[in-house]
Amino acid sequence: MLPFKYAGSNADLSALADGLTDDIITGLSKFSYLRVIARSSSSRYGGQLVDVRVAGKEIGARYVIEGTLRQAVGKLRLGVKLVDSATGAHLWAENFERTFSAEALFELQDDLVPRIVSTVADMNGALPRSMSAAVRGRDPERLTPYESVLRSFAYFEVYLPETLAQARTGLEAAVKREPSYGDAWAMLALLNVQDYAHSFDLRPDALVSGAAAARRAVEVAPSNHLAHLALAETYFFQKEVAGFQAAAERALTLNPMDGNAVASIGEFFVLSGNAEHGMELAGCAKLLNPNHPGWYWHADFNNAYRKRDYRAAVDAALKSNLPGYFGTQALLTAGYGQLGDLEAARKSLRELTRLLPNVSSSIRQAAAKWFHPDHLEHFIEGLRKAGLEIRD
Repeated sequence: MLPFKYAGSNADLSALADGLTDDIITGLSKFSYLRVIARSSSSRYGGQLVDVRVAGKEIGARYVIEGTLRQAVGKLRLGVKLVDSATGAHLWAENFERTFSAEALFELQDDLVPRIVSTVADMNGALPRSMSAAVRGRDPERLTPYESVLRSFAYFEVYLPETLAQARTGLEAAVKREPSYGDAWAMLALLNVQDYAHSFDLRPDALVSGAAAARRAVEVAPSNHLAHLALAETYFFQKEVAGFQAAAERALTLNPMDGNAVASIGEFFVLSGNAEHGMELAGCAKLLNPNHPGWYWHADFNNAYRKRDYRAAVDAALKSNLPGYFGTQALLTAGYGQLGDLEAARKSLRELTRLLPNVSSSIRQAAAKWFHPDHLEHFIEGLRKAGLEIRD
């Protein structure tokens, strides 16, 4: 990361530029799958006009973040870019405009830094997606363990079983080659949990294997937030609420800037009976990475549906904008069914049946993985009102 540039004479803004640079580097360093260049290696570029491609080559960084600060009449504009130093291509850029006062310097940093870090670095961020794309076309078994971790992020863009299978193959090879690699164990655990949670059923023992991999991840990398996230998710699907809560809070403590982890944990808190805490986390996650995937809205659906605010539930499901995912169509079908909007319910039910032909016999088992018994029966009630004949 290059030092943020400020060309004026305001000492407070100079201090802010330095503070933002330091805090963003610290935030990025919380993501174990990123190899972050220390501030001392890039500080020589402070106050200079720099060709990012040259700077990247000199400090050994493939990706570079640069930023500028400008002030006008009490307003601050911060421009930030993520650049591929090999090509000069801009992978992400955004301007932030804020009211500036010297008294609120730290509050401004606390507002801006997590949003920048998460948008760039979390699993749905611009940087992991670019890094994953660079190795996606290669044979999973020929990748280095680190490349296997990067490649596994591809699944979380598409949520397809074939992508999961390919990524899991690479990670299984990775942990054999490097048994103490926490990121590989954590990602292997997360993929196994996904296999179970989304009823891909690629392997009958996916949740058991996921739990074993998560425990191994925590054992070899106890300060790795992904390891604790994986452990939290396995506990959730094993219906061990206390274990889930402890592992989830540990993951959040280790890295509160991972919007993907915050969103996932928030949804699981909503579903495990602590809706207030879960919704707080779900809202925070959306702010951390405004470019988040649609499933971040599923917590809002379940919270509204739980409170029998079916209009808000349907609105949340529509915001998820995942028409090709059977789970979203199931949520819409149940919501429309409870609203009595039979035309919309039948439309979503047709799409649900297309995506999941055996829905009548499988939906209860699939939903039971996620929902506690009361919420499950309430959900099934909505599906039945929509016209789905469920074979228990």
